Amino acid sequence: MEEYEDAKEKRIRELEEELARMKGEVVITEEEYKGHPVLRFSGAFRPFSLGVSKCKVILKSFDRIKSFIEKHDKNS
Repeated sequence: MEEYEDAKEKRIRELEEELARMKGEVVITEEEYKGHPVLRFSGAFRPFSLGVSKCKVILKSFDRIKSFIEKHDKNS
């Protein structure tokens, strides 16, 4: 019964992610890769994952990243 519930939850998560992608939203899920926690980003782009170390670098660099986007984003 537990395997059925796990499969059901996984399928529900997949459908929610697909709906969000169709709406143009970014879906961020917490997963595990080779025993390490990662954040998986998916949406209307090729999915990618970031581990704790890369997330820390992004947090430390947030202001610089924000400035870069403001400077170069044509939609701003």
